[in-house]
Formats: sequence, structure tokens, C-alpha cells
Amino acid sequence: MNGLSFELETPYLVNFRKPYSTITLLSFPFPPFTTIRGLIANAMGMGDLSSNRDAYNKDLNDLQISLKPLSSPERSFDMTLMKKLKPPADAKKRREVLEKVEKNNYDLSALNKQERILYQKLCLPQNTSGPFIKEYISPVKCKIYLKGEQDMLKEILLVLLKPVRPLYIGASDDFVIISKCSPEDFKPDKSKVIDSVVRVENDTYPLDKKLIVGRVPYRFVEYDKKNKRDYYREDWIIAAPRVGKKVELNKEINCYRSDNEYIAF
Repeated sequence: MNGLSFELETPYLVNFRKPYSTITLLSFPFPPFTTIRGLIANAMGMGDLSSNRDAYNKDLNDLQISLKPLSSPERSFDMTLMKKLKPPADAKKRREVLEKVEKNNYDLSALNKQERILYQKLCLPQNTSGPFIKEYISPVKCKIYLKGEQDMLKEILLVLLKPVRPLYIGASDDFVIISKCSPEDFKPDKSKVIDSVVRVENDTYPLDKKLIVGRVPYRFVEYDKKNKRDYYREDWIIAAPRVGKKVELNKEINCYRSDNEYIAF
């Protein structure tokens, strides 16, 4: 067993937001790779708001992901009111006050009058609200393929069948149905006709350019910037097959075969 596959279905309208869309929140036609990593991390109970919240960025980064669309979602638009948190102008000073409070074991008497005012403001996060046009797509169904270390795949298989937390994908109220979980034995092969999504590069592209979905988030990579943890997003340009069809490329690529399917990771 060097792989795993399962079918993923959303019962309601969803939005898999394209990160570069702003006023109009556009949606990918299927969940991006980062969203699938988040789904798996949630099923495994990884991370929380108080400690190690970004565990999946490291623990699941070596997991290879691919997918095949099983439905052609329809699109609609709606007006929505959204609130966005924003850092205040005196964010640096507030952080210094918080550090001082922690250093003094949360004894507020150690603060002067101005610092106490800033500390009180910490309980009142600033936000802005405004109307946005949000694109929704009809319920989505696709087949997910995972390739990675065997013990990790066994654990993922167990938690998909019995998740640690309720399963959702995208927003916290976008529930998801997982079915047909099955171990896979992917065999290395070569083909120019691929059943799954495939990465588009300078020398590798589909003969039908209309199959190119565009830039899709693949994973978040940690790097050290002045000794502070930070991340950058690694995007892939993806071509996706139409439902029941394949992606025909300009040349053969390294891929994996499972039964009669050729899967690109």
C-alpha cells in the first residue's frame, strides 16, 4: 500500500475561494490541495488555536495529492456581508503591553495609565464590514488520491472512517461526505493521457487549453524570516479533465497507474 483513494462529496452549495479574488469572491470548481490537507488535518485532530495550530503545514506537507472531478458544478452569485479583522495602528505597542503583562504574571498594577488603556483595547478587535459578491458552486463530487508513507496513509484511512472532529471542507459549515475509502497500490508508469488533474509547466501542457483551471494553492511552506515563523504559498497551474474524460498532454509524463487509471501527482 503506497496510496489511498476516496470519494468526496459536498451536500450543499460551497465556495472554494480563489485567494487572489477580492471584491468578487470567485470559486475553484473543486477543492484545492490546501483545502484537502486541511480536511485531513481536521479529521486527524491536528492543531488547535492555542498550540501547534499549523501542524498540518509540516506534518502533511510531504503528502502527495491528486484528484479527478466526478461532477460539473453549476455556478451562481450572491451578495454577502463579510467582516474582516485588521491590525490596529498601534498593534506594536499593544503587543509590547501584552508581553509586559505576561512577564509580570498578569499583574495589571505593573501597567501605567496609558498601558492599561491599550490593554483594555486588546479585548475589542477592530474589524471592517462590507458587501461582497460571492460565487457559489453546486454540490461537488470528486475522487481524491493520496500518495505517501504507509503508516501515515493507514492513519488517514482510519480517521476518514472515524474522524476525530466533524468533517467539513472550506468553511466550517460546509459539511462533506466521504465514501469509498480504499487502499491503492500505485505503480510507476508513463502516459500522455491522464485521468486526474495534472500540473502544467513550460514544456508540459494539455492539447486543449480550455482544460487549464489556473493557479491553484498546493501547500504552505514554512521558512525562517528574521527568526520568526512564516509561510509562503506554493501554487501549481493545473489542468483538469472534464467529467468522464481524460487530459491529453503534448508529451508523456511520469505518472502512476492504478487499475486502468493514470494518476499524476
